[in-house]
Amino acid sequence: MEKKARREEIYQGKVIHVVRDDVLLDDGKVAIREVVKHNGGVCVALKDHDDGKFFMVRQYRYCFKRKMLEFCAGKLEKDEEPLAAIKRECEEELGYQAEKIQYLGEMIPTCGYSTEIIYLYYAEMGEAVGQHLDDDESIEIRKYSAKEIEDMVRNGTIKDGKTICLLYHVMMEGLDD
Repeated sequence: MEKKARREEIYQGKVIHVVRDDVLLDDGKVAIREVVKHNGGVCVALKDHDDGKFFMVRQYRYCFKRKMLEFCAGKLEKDEEPLAAIKRECEEELGYQAEKIQYLGEMIPTCGYSTEIIYLYYAEMGEAVGQHLDDDESIEIRKYSAKEIEDMVRNGTIKDGKTICLLYHVMMEGLDD
């Protein structure tokens, strides 16, 4: 176990909080740990009950300077429950209520320096309520079968970790039929 000896606050932003900790190691040495604190997020594979395809979003990701194809996802607000966030994100980004919601697990995208946890869900399309995107969002909605998504993961079209992880869970649970 490492014990925190000293903390320096580096940055407090809208999405992340960065700290630099000096930690004491078991052998008495001191090491530096930079930590990105994050509220976490949610990701949902929303299935259209009419055609059996999954809703996905294609959006520009500034960090990578390109559009990426992903399952619907979003950040958790402070003290927000993941289930509430899933319902909110489905309505905001996809324009549908989520029904028959099933928790599939969680993933830790970067365990070396971030506290972010992404909660993974499967849901089925409910009532249409119309999209209501955030002011800084611009997304295209697409639909694909699980097999098409798997093929895009295999050929490198889809590189997003949460999407790949959620697809794995969907397929392992047999929800891709």
